Amino acid sequence: MKALCFSALSLALCTPSVLANDYQFYGRFDYSLTSSDSGSATHNNKQGLVLENNFSRLGVKGRSELSATTDIFYQIEVGVNGGSQDKTSNPFSSRPTYLGICHQDYGSLAIGRIDPVFKMAKGGVDVMDIYVMKHDRLFAGDKRWGDSLAYKSPVWQNVQLGVSYLLEDNYYKVGEQRRELGNYQVAVTYGDKSFNNSDLYLAAAYSDGMEDIRAYRGVAQYQWDGLTLGTMVQHSELVNQAAAQWQQRHGTGFIVSAKYALGLWLLKAEGGYDDSGTGAIANRLYQSKGNSVNEAPVITQWALGAEYKISRAARIHTELGQFHVKQHQDFSDSLVSLGFRYDF
Repeated sequence: MKALCFSALSLALCTPSVLANDYQFYGRFDYSLTSSDSGSATHNNKQGLVLENNFSRLGVKGRSELSATTDIFYQIEVGVNGGSQDKTSNPFSSRPTYLGICHQDYGSLAIGRIDPVFKMAKGGVDVMDIYVMKHDRLFAGDKRWGDSLAYKSPVWQNVQLGVSYLLEDNYYKVGEQRRELGNYQVAVTYGDKSFNNSDLYLAAAYSDGMEDIRAYRGVAQYQWDGLTLGTMVQHSELVNQAAAQWQQRHGTGFIVSAKYALGLWLLKAEGGYDDSGTGAIANRLYQSKGNSVNEAPVITQWALGAEYKISRAARIHTELGQFHVKQHQDFSDSLVSLGFRYDF
């Protein structure tokens, strides 16, 4: 009976009248074979030759007009993890899921699991994003949060204001230190990451408490013909007093990036540095060694990559590079990855 109901629902949702109007069904499969020396930078923290799921997903999003000036918009998306053996009992995971209202004069307000404005201020500057060489291995600020609100102003002269707020009562118990933090983010952007209206993208953002950090972020990216250059600089301070050695974990990180479109090829390069002790590699280091770590690790990165479009929907991609952890060589990682992505 359940299977019959599910089939009927699927058929109803896929009728031409639905798909032709305000709804879009979409998905992505993206898998890589990755060789890692230590596993400190892979998605699943495993070393050797591993299969990595680069956030494969399935979703629906849409928009419905309430009036000439107001729309309802929404997105329901899940991560598809069933291809991984260690996700056998958990084949789906949470991704953007929210409901919002948008007014042409007053902006938009959404509630649910939303990419916060501090994260999205990065634009497209991280050319290794979603793969093993991405910037969150260096410094924090790339998580998505449920039980949150997000406001975005109308765009004026290519400038937009964004605010995210975490409903901390859903996360923390009464008396917990992190409940008393601001748990909000603010960002101002100029242009957009796709360079639709300008060849320049700029962003400044501040985060207070979300992802256990207090941080400032600045982003700049410029496109000239097929070449795109960018940088992101961030000062981070860990504010979770329950974390190992939290008082020493503050500092500055950055990435610089370049990508060049050459026919069906996209060539990419990125370098980075961080000494804040807030990124994914540092978190794994502190989880392993705890209070024996007497100073925040200094981590540097270099990465090269390429993508080749087989068709509009399919591409092959490869990445290679290294993360060097100055004081803890056992957490340094050299990586080579070859992957395939298909969008539908």
